[in-house]
Amino acid sequence: MNFHAQITNCQKCTELAATRTKIVLGEGAIPCDILFLGEAPGEMEDKTGKPFKGAAGQILRTYVHVAGISMSKCHILNILKCRPPNNRNPSEEEILNCRPFLLHQIKIVRPKVIVALGKYAQAFVLKQDPQTVRVLKNIGKVIDYEGTPAVLTFHPSYLSRNSQPEVEAAFKIHLATAKQLVKENS
Repeated sequence: MNFHAQITNCQKCTELAATRTKIVLGEGAIPCDILFLGEAPGEMEDKTGKPFKGAAGQILRTYVHVAGISMSKCHILNILKCRPPNNRNPSEEEILNCRPFLLHQIKIVRPKVIVALGKYAQAFVLKQDPQTVRVLKNIGKVIDYEGTPAVLTFHPSYLSRNSQPEVEAAFKIHLATAKQLVKENS
């Protein structure tokens, strides 16, 4: 069975399989300059089957554009491929069930840089339990993830809830850092 069929037919997370409308695989360039890694699909993503199509996606694309990054050279993936009901946080079991799919996707898209958006993406690249990750403590750090630089930053939905100039400025700096790392790794 090919990768697409495996993911489409996945029933490992019984609750997610029963409530999802569409699987959200990812979208963008292969290979890519920047991989934006998010948490899980939301309502709009579940309807369209495409990542970051809701309000957080609009915020992300606006800031990416302002940073002078071309989305045509980027890829977007989520830790989970299915929407958790009522946009609840992913469970540890769900994260573990989706992990092999995500690892395979990262190999395929071969990013020059990863931008980890929020707690669950940070936990993935840091190889830590999400419950121990302190997003604000990690913000702006650049770490090595399996030989690929990863920039740790806010999830775009955080910007919509905290429209403080310093948060917006920090997010712009993180995107500029990612853009610079692409140049250094080209």
